Amino acid sequence: MRRLPLLLASTLVALLVLAGCGSGPDRTGAAAIVGDQVITVDEIQAGLRTAVPDLRVAVDQQGAAQGVPPGAPIPPELLAQESRRLVTVRVLHELIAEQSRRDGVVVAPQQVDAALARAGGAEAAARGSGFDAATIRELVADQIAATEIGRRVFDRLSVTVDYAATPDRASAEALAAQVAADPARAAALFGAQGAGAGATGLSLRPGTDQGGGVGQTASSVLFGLPAGTVALAPAGSGSQAGGQDPAQGPWTVIHVRERRLDAPPPGPGVVPAAAVDENTMFGFGLRQLQPLALELGVTVSPRYGAWDPTQLDVVEDEAAAGVVLPVRTTAP
Repeated sequence: MRRLPLLLASTLVALLVLAGCGSGPDRTGAAAIVGDQVITVDEIQAGLRTAVPDLRVAVDQQGAAQGVPPGAPIPPELLAQESRRLVTVRVLHELIAEQSRRDGVVVAPQQVDAALARAGGAEAAARGSGFDAATIRELVADQIAATEIGRRVFDRLSVTVDYAATPDRASAEALAAQVAADPARAAALFGAQGAGAGATGLSLRPGTDQGGGVGQTASSVLFGLPAGTVALAPAGSGSQAGGQDPAQGPWTVIHVRERRLDAPPPGPGVVPAAAVDENTMFGFGLRQLQPLALELGVTVSPRYGAWDPTQLDVVEDEAAAGVVLPVRTTAP
């Protein structure tokens, strides 16, 4: 049976934690805060209780393959991973709702009904997902909205960037700090990373295939970064799961010189929005939430981990989270 590509997987600012006092939303009992919207711990715990039966099945199935009798305790790390997923989903929900409001995107109930019908109904789509049928409806609506958010931007967006691969986080932080302090030297700084390590002054469209297919290109972090920022992000994924120090291994530094929404219509070699599949457009639409997330601010309780503004995801270890910094501007 066809399954819906929901906000179930980890998708792509200096990080803050919920501590201290001050103005703004009440942080007591907050799992995360998006702007002035509070996502409560109770909400996440309720979602976790809904997910436990599906987690139980998964643990028993894995145990059976290893000769372990059913009923073994659900590993704490699996519960923590599921909790991070739930926080990520709720944060994205708030961002999609606000971006939809700003863009005038409205999802009709009939669109949700049609999408669920293709998956055999809400109950069938929910089976094994860790969500109940009502939440599945909400997630499908979010998916449709994010796809439309992306579609409205896809053919109009172009970016000009400098980027470089670095061997570890410390090297990435050093390069990003230099670029942020003196963006006029960006080309020289990136060029000094060595041949093949990156590029300078690269102009890109989301419909341009950079070698991994349009889907991979369109979901790149560089299409969600505001102009006048420099970001460092882990170049790969799964380092935490493998027990590797997330600060080690390759990191990427990206400097966004320009981000335009008035690009000419796609020409030869650029895939137009009309030819892009729904999954690719959904991933691109999520990337369009990055500027909003930076504007509103997203904070996550250390109980769950840290918010990664480059991956739009809650990660276990703050050392694995990317950072987005504004570059220094010269006074007129």
